[in-house]
Amino acid sequence: MERGTLQSNNVVAWAREHPWHAGARLIWILLAVVWGGGNAGFLAWGPLMAGWSLVVLAGFAGAAVNGGLWLRQQIAAVRGQTGRARRWWRGLMVVHASIFLAVSVIAGVQLYQVGLFPPLTQDRLANFDRLARAMDRAYPYFELKGIDWDALVERYRPQVESAETDREYYAALERMLVELNDGHTGVIPPLARNEGCFFGTTREIEGQAIVVKVGSSGLAAGLTVGSTVLTVDGEPLTEALEGVEPRLLAGSTPRQRRSHAFQFLLHTPFGETRDVTFETPSGEHGVAALVCPGDPAIAADTDRGGDIWALLLPVAEREIVGRRLPSGVGYIRVPTFGTDLVSEFDAALNEMLDAPGLILDLRGNGGGNSAYADQMAGRLLSEPFAYGRDTYAARLPTRAWRKWMTFRVTPREPVYSGPVVVIMETSNFSSTEQFLISLVDSGRVQTVGRATGGGSGNPTVFRLPGGRNAKFSTANFIRNDGTPIEGVGLVPDVPVRWTVEDFREGRDPDLAAAERLLLGDGE
Repeated sequence: MERGTLQSNNVVAWAREHPWHAGARLIWILLAVVWGGGNAGFLAWGPLMAGWSLVVLAGFAGAAVNGGLWLRQQIAAVRGQTGRARRWWRGLMVVHASIFLAVSVIAGVQLYQVGLFPPLTQDRLANFDRLARAMDRAYPYFELKGIDWDALVERYRPQVESAETDREYYAALERMLVELNDGHTGVIPPLARNEGCFFGTTREIEGQAIVVKVGSSGLAAGLTVGSTVLTVDGEPLTEALEGVEPRLLAGSTPRQRRSHAFQFLLHTPFGETRDVTFETPSGEHGVAALVCPGDPAIAADTDRGGDIWALLLPVAEREIVGRRLPSGVGYIRVPTFGTDLVSEFDAALNEMLDAPGLILDLRGNGGGNSAYADQMAGRLLSEPFAYGRDTYAARLPTRAWRKWMTFRVTPREPVYSGPVVVIMETSNFSSTEQFLISLVDSGRVQTVGRATGGGSGNPTVFRLPGGRNAKFSTANFIRNDGTPIEGVGLVPDVPVRWTVEDFREGRDPDLAAAERLLLGDGE
């Protein structure tokens, strides 16, 4: 007889004679019980998306079955039934591999259903229906926005069915998705935005459309920075704003959509002309004919509008800028969370640790990756702070089938402990708003400027036939007090209104208000 085996049926006697071997086999069986229960519970909770009662039942069943089967295998080994023990071993390994394969297949199917994988067919209508089903399952805002999704899908299905080209197909999708009033949902890259020329950008200041940036083509047509747009194609401003292509206005709040209307006021489709009348800063009236070539290759050379703040502050578009104001107050501009600027932020903040106050300028920051934002916020908080959670309409494999995820900031040394004021505005969106919430709800900062865009979403990409894709929100971010970001946003402690004269004279009332708040000079 081999050591550690027994030819008779008295397993108990064998265990007494070989306590160490018996202990090792008992530990193996206990691990099998835990493994079986954990895997069965996870299979029920995750891929099968069962309720908690079924998850618990599956866990106990899995523990009993897996533990019992491995117990039989171990007893066969102890009894010296080598062939039977090996067959049991191989069988159990095949079962576990099959379960793993099944989980992988289920996860793959679920990811295909929400569009993460390329379509299996290039049929446009079939993929429209797949998108409709995916959003019906995973989109979190239908109730919040009062959207009858089935009715919306039925209204646009004939347009998709009649589309003869990819462009017509994408345009129909874009028109449908913009009706959700969700800044995270739409066709990517955007169709309407890229099918035309940007001669310049306007911004609403004192209810007027002020040209805040203009390219060489716009300058050649007569536009100048600081001018007031009076009419577009003969329509006064109010009607001209209403005439902006709806697909250009995707946004989660009315203020964000209005901001986009001003931003794209001068957008001119390929092969068309915009006749614009304007008043220059000196009071002279002018007329500009903005001609967008019909050939996209030629039109691509037309200058596009940009960020107002690039005209006011000495910054590069994708760089952290830090400097000391004459008062000694520190100033750091964070233009985006879409790329990893954490080390640059750290370097700038390290130069400000002895400053009597700090201004963070988020103007123009439209979001990006909340992981970068949380790391930056960690330099300003001395204690960990959980500031909200994403809740999911659909449990997806990419999130380990979770129903929610909590966001928290972990402090990073050295922490800046002085007072902080943040400049915010309507272009702030998504992860930028989460950054603001982490600092505002922790009581760490005060804010000046204008209300944010009001959008969460954690969008997923849905693969479409042809060269474009769609994206749609999958998460609803909820603050600690139960308030969502979507459709709400944040309001500054100290609202700041620009005047046309401020812009034309190069003054920055946001910065001035932030500095006054830090130095205690009133609002």
